[in-house]
Amino acid sequence: MKSVILAAAAAAILASPATADDGWRLLGEKTVNDATDHDVISLPGPMRYSRVRICVERAPVRFYDVSVEFGNGGKQDVSVAALIPDGACTRAIDLKGGARDITRINFLYEAKSLGLKRATVRAYGR
Repeated sequence: MKSVILAAAAAAILASPATADDGWRLLGEKTVNDATDHDVISLPGPMRYSRVRICVERAPVRFYDVSVEFGNGGKQDVSVAALIPDGACTRAIDLKGGARDITRINFLYEAKSLGLKRATVRAYGR
């Protein structure tokens, strides 16, 4: 019974990878190595999004900090302090204030893999 509850909780946190046909638009991607790293996805031009989602491929990634910066100078820290497994995504994260013009997404993270396998992190918006 306990394992069923844990599996349900994990499924609530993690979702299947986003695709264009389910309304998610790729905002950018980064390759992550096995050392703690800081990367930025910069978005060109004004596009409004009300939700973001982060997906991981090729190796698990531990996120320490994620923040989203907006065109008006505002910033929102996103709670993703977790290990996201290969092939999984975060839940859809609502942006405060409704649809916002995202200019940058900042990541502090590291791939958790054996053999120095790199991970790919993709950010999606909707």
